[in-house]
Amino acid sequence: MPELTLPATRIHYLQAGAGGLPIVFVHGALCTHADWRFQWPHFAQRRLVLAPDLHGHGASAPEPARIGVACFADDLVALLDAHHISKAVLVGHSMGCRAVLQTWRIAPQRVAGMVFVDGAYLAPGLLGPRSPADRARQADEARARAAAVYQDVEPAVRARHGFAQMFYDPQFNHLRDEIVQRAAALPGHVARTLMPDFAVWDLLHMEDVLPTITVPTLAIACTFMNSQRERISLQPGIETPWLQALAQLAPQAEVQRWFGGGHFPMLEQPERTNAAIDAFLQRHGLDR
Repeated sequence: MPELTLPATRIHYLQAGAGGLPIVFVHGALCTHADWRFQWPHFAQRRLVLAPDLHGHGASAPEPARIGVACFADDLVALLDAHHISKAVLVGHSMGCRAVLQTWRIAPQRVAGMVFVDGAYLAPGLLGPRSPADRARQADEARARAAAVYQDVEPAVRARHGFAQMFYDPQFNHLRDEIVQRAAALPGHVARTLMPDFAVWDLLHMEDVLPTITVPTLAIACTFMNSQRERISLQPGIETPWLQALAQLAPQAEVQRWFGGGHFPMLEQPERTNAAIDAFLQRHGLDR
């Protein structure tokens, strides 16, 4: 894997293919570029593909000051700059959807389209207009809730429990175990820094950034967190805060609800995932 050297830090990333409209795959929390192993060979046949290990993940630098949604978006822009890419399609999974949205927020001119793979919105529902004081209070509460998850539990233990809820079919136990092993091996500060950060990002920015989207956007929804904070498969008739936010704040986004699967459709259903992204690119003239 090549390495992008930035001031006092480094980012490892996968690079494959050449030409065409580039596509950048962004992994989720406590994961790596390897989660896109079934996507990059497919899409690299016609275009340049990049898939970074975000700071604190994989082989990239682990310093806490570079771990967070805002920093991840800065790094994605730096990766585009390093390859002289003016525009790219950004594909995010889970937490990576926030990094994609933050990239749109700070550099919309660099984004040709966005794909969200099983994203989420960590709020009980749409919050609507709020005063700065209310925003700050809600963000502080979200930070405290996320931090409390790790107060008396080691991140490795929490990772095992969390990822165990994301796969439901025993045939994918080997994938679950691989992801759990990688996540559990990360320094404890990665989860302790990242989880509160993206919980706060949601409360501060999600409802502001979604209405600004003007590029083609696809959202694939597969799972959600219920009131007991258990992740379960999406079922017909279920409307999650994420789906409600997309419907009301970004109605132009294409939403596909996939029922009965787990949180990693790109690993469990790679052909379906690739076909969905291919069709999206073709519909919007992004397959050039």
